[in-house]
Amino acid sequence: MRFSILGPLVVHGDDGAALPIGGTRLRRLLVLLLLSPGRTVRSERLVHGIWADEPEPVSAGNALQALASRLRRALGSAAPLHGDPTGYRLDIDPRSVDLVRFEELADKGRRARTEGDPATAAAHLAEALGLWRGPALADLGGGGGADDVAVRLAEARRGVELDLLTLRLDLDGAEAVLPDIEAAAAREPHAERPVELLMRALAAAGRQADALAAYDRLRRALADDLGIDPSAELQRLHVRLLRGELTAPSPPRPRRETPPPAPPPRAAPVKRLPHHLTSFIAREDELTRVGELLAAERLVTLIGPGGAGKTRLSIEAGARFVEEHADLAAGVWFVELAPLREGADIPHALLSALGLGDSAAMAVSSTTAHVPAILDRVVDFIGGRDILVVIDNCEHLVAETAQVAERLLAACPGLRILATSREPLGIAGERLLGVPSLELPPEDTPAERAGDYASVRLFAERARAVLPGFTVDSGNAEHVVRVCRELDGLPLALELAAARLRAMPLAHLAARLCDRFRILTNGSRFALPQHQTLQAVVDWSWELLDDTERTLLRRLSVFAGGATLDAVERVCALDDGPDVWSVLFALVDKSLVIADVPDDPDTEPRYRMLETVRAYGAQRLAESGEEPAVRRALAHHVRDLFREADPHLRGPDQLAWLARLRQEHDNLTSALRWAVAERDTDLALDLVAGSSWYWQMVNTWTDLVRWCGDILDLIGDRVPPGRAAAYAQCLTVSVIGAMPAMVEPAAKSLLRAEEILEEAGDTPWNHPSLFSLPLLLGMLGYDTAGRLDRLDRVVQTHPDPWTRAAARLFGGLLASHHGRGAQGREWVMDGLARYRAIGDRWGIAHALTCAADVARYSDPQRELELLTEGGRLVDELRLTSLAAVFHVRRAVLMAARGAIADARRELDAARGAVPDPETRVFLRVGEADVARLAGDPLGADEILNDLTAAVEAMNEVMRTQVEALVLVRRARTAMALGRTAEARVRVAAAWDALHPFIGEMHAAEVLEALAEVLAATAPERAAVVLGYAEAVRGLPNDADPEVARCRRQVRDLLGPDGFDRAYDEGRGADRARMAARVAAWLEEWRPARPSGPGTLSA
Repeated sequence: MRFSILGPLVVHGDDGAALPIGGTRLRRLLVLLLLSPGRTVRSERLVHGIWADEPEPVSAGNALQALASRLRRALGSAAPLHGDPTGYRLDIDPRSVDLVRFEELADKGRRARTEGDPATAAAHLAEALGLWRGPALADLGGGGGADDVAVRLAEARRGVELDLLTLRLDLDGAEAVLPDIEAAAAREPHAERPVELLMRALAAAGRQADALAAYDRLRRALADDLGIDPSAELQRLHVRLLRGELTAPSPPRPRRETPPPAPPPRAAPVKRLPHHLTSFIAREDELTRVGELLAAERLVTLIGPGGAGKTRLSIEAGARFVEEHADLAAGVWFVELAPLREGADIPHALLSALGLGDSAAMAVSSTTAHVPAILDRVVDFIGGRDILVVIDNCEHLVAETAQVAERLLAACPGLRILATSREPLGIAGERLLGVPSLELPPEDTPAERAGDYASVRLFAERARAVLPGFTVDSGNAEHVVRVCRELDGLPLALELAAARLRAMPLAHLAARLCDRFRILTNGSRFALPQHQTLQAVVDWSWELLDDTERTLLRRLSVFAGGATLDAVERVCALDDGPDVWSVLFALVDKSLVIADVPDDPDTEPRYRMLETVRAYGAQRLAESGEEPAVRRALAHHVRDLFREADPHLRGPDQLAWLARLRQEHDNLTSALRWAVAERDTDLALDLVAGSSWYWQMVNTWTDLVRWCGDILDLIGDRVPPGRAAAYAQCLTVSVIGAMPAMVEPAAKSLLRAEEILEEAGDTPWNHPSLFSLPLLLGMLGYDTAGRLDRLDRVVQTHPDPWTRAAARLFGGLLASHHGRGAQGREWVMDGLARYRAIGDRWGIAHALTCAADVARYSDPQRELELLTEGGRLVDELRLTSLAAVFHVRRAVLMAARGAIADARRELDAARGAVPDPETRVFLRVGEADVARLAGDPLGADEILNDLTAAVEAMNEVMRTQVEALVLVRRARTAMALGRTAEARVRVAAAWDALHPFIGEMHAAEVLEALAEVLAATAPERAAVVLGYAEAVRGLPNDADPEVARCRRQVRDLLGPDGFDRAYDEGRGADRARMAARVAAWLEEWRPARPSGPGTLSA
């Protein structure tokens, strides 16, 4: 693939055909990356360059990510684009970019000229100029963030052009080159060098008078325009011209007949390294770092868990280092220690590897008495020579290896050692470099991005060895990603898994990796014994541990999400043994535990195991008989931690505590799973009670509903003593998951939960996770007025500010739900103000969504401000689904105001948030709204039609909230397309899809769509229906442009008096009359009447 940026951007594929790169922003992104091929370009520079002539998008990072995804698809695998938190890197050969080739050819030309070879110099310079097709970086425009580069390149091009003209003047004579020199001087009337060339050429052509005139023109132009004189050098040339010294061309400098003898070529470096038949993948950063360390230090140790790829990295790094360092005359030598069982055999292994001794010596029992003499032979061989020795697999003989290395380094000043081990050698001067797992893809990585991750690339290549033609595509990407993640990105494990594809389909392999030690047993027969199966890899490390290290390792396996030091001490305490911290640190040194040390000094480090090591530890824990006690200790620790954290989640320290609990999420689910499996219902209830608010904050309702259902199945109808509130929480949460499908049973369960609290002398207002209980009952019509009064009393009397804020906000929601729009607006805004005073970001963010809901009908600018503030907060809270919702709502609001480009940027940002499937449906609905408002009803209709299957596949809760709104939009797009009959069917279906749970706000939206359908043929009915919409909402809709357009149309048809009379009739009607009349009007439009007349009949 070749890239041309010396002119308009052109990309040529391997077949020479031009590849289309569409869109200004996409082209700008590619050009900016091509300015630094193979190097990371910071995101800030890319954003500035791409949006240089327009406002940067609200979520620039997400917008940039979307562009990067498009560029990957456009370029394909021939030009991999890699992204990290700092920026993006285009992984290509720099010489495939014409700018790089231009600079190389220009340098070659100047060197040839300096060496006295003008013909070769001219050829190189002409080839360099031939790469130009117009102004450099033309796609960046005038403000693309690289103006300095464009100016530099223009100057470089000008310099090469003048250098070439100078050479041509010497080689071809004045007559041949004079027209080009005259053109160059005319283009730059104030530049001295073109005029100097012109004076020389004219003089050489016998036109001395013209040469003098050229000088005089320049002198006058400089004096008149710039107020300066020609340079002293040009003045001297003028004097020589007057003296007649330039009447003949300067003879070209003779090329040396006999160039100086070239230095003898360097002999090929000595490389005594194992050869591999497979390619080396994705360790460029580590290779570079090893080379840097070896250049500065004499002992570098690569440490990491078994199977991490330390041996292969050491071989590749050694080969590269000896190639790049000519001073390493004795080359690189490889010493394998894995077969050895005695430390005394290490000197023999060195002798054999260096070709100094009989390898059979190791077959005889060695004695330590021979070691000094054998090492003396090694020292004599190395002496003062510069040499690199790679010593592989030191961990089982780490102390003896350290002694040998220390002796050799002291005696051989030119020796460098690169060691691999699962723990450090621990001697002075040692530099450690951890060898991490290969980069893992996120769980939902799509096929087109999976190849960006090293673990996927390794697995795919090794899979092709057994399944030729294997590629990662949309059909298997999910399974490939799961395999890579389950196996921690360990190269050896991935290679074993790929080899297993000979006998097991990929989907089955991914599903069975919970039994990884039985499955991954098919390593190369030529591999070391400890590398032939996954079990052997970890067995090797286990055998090197002492008893206390084994005890701690197996106990640590209960931590699914890692642990802090305090958690390790509490859950895994050792009986009458050494301090647990010191044993933990020893396991870190031996690469069996990973220490994640944050940059923030105030944040605790966490300790975790790779999943493969954890699975091995779990096996050993089950064998030990300790598992029940250790898992109970973990569950108690998690329970106590979440209890401690709960009040902090509703105040100014919320972010810090939320971040900590997110790290404990997997431990929480592990503890819950164990408590349920053990039928320990008291412990399970305690875990749910302590963590319920956390579950709600991080929007994992589905998981919480499942756990609550499992616990209730165990307990039955009997309320455990002392746990009434926890039991009521489980009832309430499990009902939320089923309410729309079964309203009456759900209401009965909610009333039972309320009764349980009353019997225990408790109220929902003592438990934040139960605040939804009175709200849900009020929404279902159970004593709504009384509940609104009680919510108001809580606001007036409760001592806790957070409870008062929540009661006010929930009261506003309940009032709005039942059509008391004015009261709802007042209470929602009051609740928002109260949350602000407390400093609860989560509460503020959710109050902002409610406030935006009530502002949308009267003040779109205020709605936008509220949504923008909410978006910032949810970004801080890392609530990706809610962030997507804020982006989509801003997009629709901007589209309604005509800012279509801004709306599409918001949608791009929402897509970058990678929301859950339900939120993706909301995103698609927003895309349809933007398309319709942008004047593309056909595009909107196609989006909504595609959504049908997704809505039907949603759970009952989500479908109830979405279905009617999707049908409303289908009705509106049908009207925009002139398909009135279809619009009637859609709006009737929307009315039938309304559910008591979703409230009057949605009912009003359906009524407004009905008015749009009626406007042209039944304007009086349309006016009545618009009145109905205001009545059920409790607020007029003054801001929606589509509703305003409908209102104007109907008013024009009826006249002001007729419209007002019909509108007032609808606004004053009672609910039963509304429901009956709407049902009657819709009856004739329904192909077959579904059940239910909509919310208004309730």
